[in-house]
Amino acid sequence: MTTTKTLHYLFIVSIAFLFVSCASLPGTNRNLRFTEKYQTVEFEENLNYVETNIKYPQFDKLPDLNKRIENTVLNNWKNFKSYSRKEYNDIVALNSRGNSKLPPFEYNVTYEVTGTKEIVSVLLNTYIFSGGAHGTTNLISLNYNMNTKKYISILNATDMTYNEISTLCRNHLYKKLIDDNKAAKNPAEKDALREMINMGAFPQAGNYEIFTVDGARVYVYFEPYSVAPYSYGIQKIQVK
Repeated sequence: MTTTKTLHYLFIVSIAFLFVSCASLPGTNRNLRFTEKYQTVEFEENLNYVETNIKYPQFDKLPDLNKRIENTVLNNWKNFKSYSRKEYNDIVALNSRGNSKLPPFEYNVTYEVTGTKEIVSVLLNTYIFSGGAHGTTNLISLNYNMNTKKYISILNATDMTYNEISTLCRNHLYKKLIDDNKAAKNPAEKDALREMINMGAFPQAGNYEIFTVDGARVYVYFEPYSVAPYSYGIQKIQVK
């Protein structure tokens, strides 16, 4: 069931819209089934310098996780909004002699929710456009153990070491982006891809902060530019 509510956020002047929709994820294994209910909060704002569309989940019985999600999403958005107003006006001023109209910047947040009976995984996907040839995509994942009320690392989720995870990811990326990539025929391009993969998938904690748990499966995500050029998009790899 979905209901719609209108809210006024204290930190903005315009009206925001809150769309509440209950949801649960069935899972594929009865023992790993994720059934935690949550609602979708959606906020839209259209200004001359930035257009915003934000969606994020709020869970019925997880206030600590809800606060972390909301603070992460809204603080990042407010920082970008403050930055974009000045940046947009500066660009407009520099191009004031031209006849073309500068389109507003964009700030869009979507999300995915997966998990098990114990773990909630939230993947936040933020797309930002602030001029140039294309925008940027930033990912944040939060993996929360409902029993211990603590956030887990990928080591907790997989019972693997960083070296094991890295080897699996690098081999997958070598095959997908180099060996099976017919477009990358130039040896220099293949060497450059291999170097990006080796750096972006190096066995260290910072490279494996973005992951999700979905039943018995665990997935690692690499943002554009982390292991390959922007045109290759987000890389998602199952490591368990």
